[in-house]
Amino acid sequence: MKHIVSSLLYLVVLLCLSVFVFDRTNLYYEIPWLDIPMHVMGGFGIASLALSVSHYKNKNISLSVVIAIYVCVAIGWELYELSGDIINNSPWNGWSDTISDFINGMIGAYSAYYLLKK
Repeated sequence: MKHIVSSLLYLVVLLCLSVFVFDRTNLYYEIPWLDIPMHVMGGFGIASLALSVSHYKNKNISLSVVIAIYVCVAIGWELYELSGDIINNSPWNGWSDTISDFINGMIGAYSAYYLLKK
């Protein structure tokens, strides 16, 4: 149970850092590469949470299930980013940015799976 709580805490801190610090101070625009480690860490956090829950339930979880969970969360996050761009009348960064976000998050999810899988 402590691993679930720590994974959730990690994700909440990451979300708060992104929304309340980086977005509010426009750091994503001033430091364009900041988006990359945030997506890697987000993918790591989602996979870590999935692995923690499966371990708590004494179930084995495959890499494909972890990736599927990550993709579902990533789609939701990218829709959140798009809605923020629409609301703030900001230009959309395009498919290349969205695809690189998915790939960066996937790197984090793969890393978590191979580092934390027991």
